[in-house]
Amino acid sequence: MTTPPKRRKFGDILVEGGLITATQLQQALSYGTDRDIKLGEALRELGFVNDIAVANTIARQLKIPFIDFRKIVVDPEVAQIIPEGVSRKYKVIALGKRPGEVLVAFADPLNIFAIDEVGRYIQDKTVVCVGIESEIMAAMDRLYTSAVKSEQRFEDTGEESATVSAINDILLKAVRQRASDIHIEPDHERVRVRTRVDGILREGNSFPLEMHPNLISRIKIMAHLDIGERRKPQDGRFELPISGKEFDVRVSILPLSAGEKVVMRLLDKGTMRFNLQEMGFEPYQRALFMEHLSRPHEIILVTGPTGSGKTTTLYGALNYLNSVEKNIVTVEDPVEYELAGINQVQVNIRADLTFANSLRSILRQDPDIIMIGEIRDAETAEIAIQSALTGHLVLSTLHTNDAAGAITRLIDMGIPPFLIASAVGLVVAQRLLRLLCPHCKAPFTPPEELQDALGLAHDPSRRFYKPVGCDKCEGSGFKGRIAIYETMPISTAIEELILKKSSSQDIFRQAQKEDLTSLRQSGIAKVVSGQTSVDEAFRVTMELKE
Repeated sequence: MTTPPKRRKFGDILVEGGLITATQLQQALSYGTDRDIKLGEALRELGFVNDIAVANTIARQLKIPFIDFRKIVVDPEVAQIIPEGVSRKYKVIALGKRPGEVLVAFADPLNIFAIDEVGRYIQDKTVVCVGIESEIMAAMDRLYTSAVKSEQRFEDTGEESATVSAINDILLKAVRQRASDIHIEPDHERVRVRTRVDGILREGNSFPLEMHPNLISRIKIMAHLDIGERRKPQDGRFELPISGKEFDVRVSILPLSAGEKVVMRLLDKGTMRFNLQEMGFEPYQRALFMEHLSRPHEIILVTGPTGSGKTTTLYGALNYLNSVEKNIVTVEDPVEYELAGINQVQVNIRADLTFANSLRSILRQDPDIIMIGEIRDAETAEIAIQSALTGHLVLSTLHTNDAAGAITRLIDMGIPPFLIASAVGLVVAQRLLRLLCPHCKAPFTPPEELQDALGLAHDPSRRFYKPVGCDKCEGSGFKGRIAIYETMPISTAIEELILKKSSSQDIFRQAQKEDLTSLRQSGIAKVVSGQTSVDEAFRVTMELKE
């Protein structure tokens, strides 16, 4: 058995090498402890170091070779020594042989279980090396016969192998890009593929139009849909193990005049932590949100357009509230993620299991906390309000532009204003904005005119950042997203406006008098902290009133 080399402290090596400061090390240690992640991952997420710096430091720390996959060629025969499942599980790859030894790259060379498992398949001495995780996974995807593998639905029977390969390639590239959605759509000449990355659609591969029927059929098979049905919309799902991760893929098929279009939503079951500390709240906003979550009975509404992260915020709230003392029940369409210890109901219109019908049954299940995926109609709204008034904490969402608009939306549904004023305790509006790539963002000194426009005091030492573009972000200048929030508690003054059926503008102005931080102001705060650009903050808030 090969054992890992003795090590010096990882953080100390980074500080001694001038890669980070002692202050940054302490920040990263605290950040990693809060999120239960390793120091290297914390440093990368904070943008203090990049993957190469982390891997090089680990190599120096352990006195082992660092493998730069751009400069080597992996021997395919040697790579096959370790079974694909083991390689993907532990993120390792056998690189090549030397007399009496085999070189193996590990994403985590300190993982004794990985080293022990690899040793079962290698008769010679194992030379432990360190490589960048993404490069190891990419090398495996190139080398192994099946980059996308599933026992049930990814088998290639020999028929239409080009179609199987094309779908596998589409899925693999989308995962590498961190895409949330894949669009496969026919036009008059080609089949176009686009992916949504950080909220923006990107052009991808295209395929000959004659491949369209086979591509659609392949996806229907994977999602257990009717291959012969081409006139009606269909929805399905399948599980996707790929590149060492597990995805839940939601499939929507819509008949167009040019043929059927497919949209696949990718939900990474392994990365979502639903931690309120990580969701972009300003500290006082998070404290206000948590204070309302502690109340035994009221409605908390989260509002925003589709794709603005409302469900993630609700799941963060449920994760915060979850305990053995609480009976938490949700009704969703669809259930996005399965949450341990929480009872989740999937709406099924065909079985007459609507939001309203589900809520009536849930109220007989002795719930403490109820989460409603979306208030879509007056009936659901009325039951939600009655639930809050009879002693339950109710969380739900609405589709409105801002927090004040949620109140007028309920009034427009026909809900009596006195019930709204009595039941609703807090409205949270949100958007998602893109984070600047930490590897290439460029600082600049904002001119006084810009600081004036943003409502900031003049500060000659202030630094903003702008996108540049690099390999890490595929030239976009952005990588990842974060939420911005507008938290509006229902004060006595706002209750009076609700009873008068005042406009959303009047409610918004009153909330501003009560120190509401608007969505745009929250976006500007992310600009000031160096997390995003001015243009991005205005892009996601351009339709809002101030």
